[in-house]
Amino acid sequence: IRERHRDYYLQLAYRSEEAWSGPRQVYWHVRMRHEHDNIRVALDYCLNTPGQVLSGLKLLSSLWFMWVACGLAREGRLYLEKTLELSPEPSPERCKALWVLSYIHSAQGDITGAIAAAEQCSADAVRVGDSGAVILATKMLGTAAFLQNDLHKASALLGVAIEFHKSGRELNPGLLPSIVELSMVLLMQGDPGEAETLLRDCITVCTQRGELWLRSYAIYALASVHQAMGQTTEAMTNAREALRLKRYFHDVLGIGLAIEVVARQALEAGQPELASRLMGGGQANWRTFGMPQLGSPFFNAEHDRCVKECKSLLGEQEHEKAFAAGKKLGLEELIELALGEQESDDRLPQD
Repeated sequence: IRERHRDYYLQLAYRSEEAWSGPRQVYWHVRMRHEHDNIRVALDYCLNTPGQVLSGLKLLSSLWFMWVACGLAREGRLYLEKTLELSPEPSPERCKALWVLSYIHSAQGDITGAIAAAEQCSADAVRVGDSGAVILATKMLGTAAFLQNDLHKASALLGVAIEFHKSGRELNPGLLPSIVELSMVLLMQGDPGEAETLLRDCITVCTQRGELWLRSYAIYALASVHQAMGQTTEAMTNAREALRLKRYFHDVLGIGLAIEVVARQALEAGQPELASRLMGGGQANWRTFGMPQLGSPFFNAEHDRCVKECKSLLGEQEHEKAFAAGKKLGLEELIELALGEQESDDRLPQD
């Protein structure tokens, strides 16, 4: 019975992965979150039954979107690390699990871990002849380079991933995340115009395919572009739209990024106390998933600059008070505050 149970959930994981980048994305998020306990039972069977480790790797890696997109990075990382230890020999299943682990490491801000997993994936993939895994390992190394501010390397590696996946057969996690990350690299290199062009093309593809999760990241990145260009109204509108989409998926990482943009725009609108509260809430909720600002020098510098300006306008004591109040907010409360949905005298204006 436990074996049949495992087989059912393995097939369900395959179906959810296959459908993830399409119009029923929210359905599959909700469905797999509802099946969370059953998935744990199936994984425990794989880990504790001789000869079933490869099935565990298949189940874990097919559910990459649950670990990266749906706020469950810590659990996915623990399961993957344990299962990979039990399966040390190179195999296609191990290669996929390694690039998924690299993706999770990056999402949590553990860049050293991300690079190690991606490099191991690439080495194993060469040994077993898995060219697809080599390309996805290349993409993950590009992500790590982007987070390290190694922009030339990031541009080259992400460009390879985009070129390989440009047919659009595998939107996630190959093509669309690479496009969004490359647009951020362009922004960091001082080319917001080219970044905006890339992002609008990405949003068009997402809209055509009914893809919402990566669309929310593209809209967030577009908000960052508008912010850099001094287009405050557009930046706020897009950051809020990204949040509205991300709340469907409990995407803690993406929510943290979008909250930073909303906080900056609140500051620009003359609401430093609100900006401090938003940043406090963003940091506290982000820590339930991984390292705030992804451990990135670029994102950390943006955050620190906003904090410094809030302290300058409010005074350090008032800033700390507002920041501490924000830390008490749950994720949904934080989103409501950022969207102007909370009843408050100093809430942000409605769109």
